[in-house]
Amino acid sequence: MPTIGFTLTSIKANIDEKEVEKGPEVTINSTPTILSLEKKDLNIGKVKSVLLVNFKFKTTYEPEIGEIALNGNVIFESDDIDKILKTWKDTKKLDDSIAVDVLNSIMRKCLAKVVYISDELRLPPPVRFPTVKAKEDPKK
Repeated sequence: MPTIGFTLTSIKANIDEKEVEKGPEVTINSTPTILSLEKKDLNIGKVKSVLLVNFKFKTTYEPEIGEIALNGNVIFESDDIDKILKTWKDTKKLDDSIAVDVLNSIMRKCLAKVVYISDELRLPPPVRFPTVKAKEDPKK
């Protein structure tokens, strides 16, 4: 079943200007973390209840140059919500078929937000963009 909704609940970002001035060597790491799962009753059309997946998405710039942290939730539709919740309660893990969809949704949405925020803070984007290069003259 698919991810049917995405909401951000908090955005925190900071930059250490003194560290930025030290040099261009920067390591960027982006990590999504699932914090909790909840069952929510909707009763809209065929959808009676959904799984609310609370997450944190953190992008760090090392050595301690800056950090961008997003919190939010993903709304996931499934026929097996009770089974998913029991597995989560017992193991703190999601089945791979669910985890892939949820984590891909988190990565896509959050990386897009972090690209914008990083630009505002004058930090490098967390993803590499393609670059255009001039065509080389074969006669040289």
